[in-house]
Amino acid sequence: MDTVPDAWFADLLTQLRASDFRAFTRLDVEQVCGTAGWMLQGAGAVSIPGTPSGGHIDDDHDPNADGEQRAHLSIAVATIEPEQFRHYLDLTVTTWGVPTWFSGLSELGVGWVDGDALRTLELSDRGTVSLRIESLDADARRRWWNWKTQYHYPDFVDEDDRIPDDEHDVAETSADDYDAGFTWSAGSAGRGSEIWSVYTLGHLRGLLTELLGSVHLAMRALGPGPEPLVLHFFDRDKTADRYAQLELSPTEIRLRAFTTEATRPHLDRLDFVDCGDGSATRMWPTDQARAAATATVVFLHRVGLGSQNLTMTESGNPLPIEHFSVDLQVDLEGDGDLSASAVL
Repeated sequence: MDTVPDAWFADLLTQLRASDFRAFTRLDVEQVCGTAGWMLQGAGAVSIPGTPSGGHIDDDHDPNADGEQRAHLSIAVATIEPEQFRHYLDLTVTTWGVPTWFSGLSELGVGWVDGDALRTLELSDRGTVSLRIESLDADARRRWWNWKTQYHYPDFVDEDDRIPDDEHDVAETSADDYDAGFTWSAGSAGRGSEIWSVYTLGHLRGLLTELLGSVHLAMRALGPGPEPLVLHFFDRDKTADRYAQLELSPTEIRLRAFTTEATRPHLDRLDFVDCGDGSATRMWPTDQARAAATATVVFLHRVGLGSQNLTMTESGNPLPIEHFSVDLQVDLEGDGDLSASAVL
């Protein structure tokens, strides 16, 4: 693991907070790096003594930009186990104050809004801790553009990828090519107003994979909350034949459904275990989010929930942060009939 001394990290935080990035053009960001004594290298790379791999300047490609494109600065500062992230967060809070929001897609992000600047402390699913400094407006415009254009998503999904029908096939497909900004958010101010729509079961599988992985990463990094995260899937009539509950705790992922005459054949095929209380369950380790998400959407499809009749709600309190929310809304295409692949 690569780490940096606490004093060095605190000095870097202080320096970044005091730096004037002006309008966040590439020239503005380069001038901040030059003033700090950091050497600009080719292709946006920045040599920063003391860091494992330096920094990087990247353009924010805004299709609606009125003038010069903005840029942002990213600095990788450590590679750690998630449980060590809290130490870096505490150091950052000491310098930058109380975070504005927490959120995640496949990673964990903690954001501080300061005037026109957005500063983020990030933890990737590979354990990389990094700092990102960007324009608050550019971040909002990027999220707005992705949200505004998300309805085009189904046009780019291959027909065979819309409905996963094999619980053993966890390979990525065209349905995994989407631009959601985050799957969950928390904190007093919130990450943003966007609620990301889910249009196909293939899309749902990808976003469930991201959600389960990111929330579990946050559980490890920030500590678990008092209750597991529970996602409830049901039709508008809320019948026992068409209901499933996906639960994430710090130690496992669990899919539960009612045992009825209609669901029993599907539960048996998917290796659910009868609980003896009118329900059956299947469990996975927390590092098998893709497998759990695949089995979930396959079950939903087989019991007739792969249509616009599907509703998803959440309950629980999985993190020690106020105002946790899953920022996804299921809006599936199609009718409520089972396809041929769903017939036993």
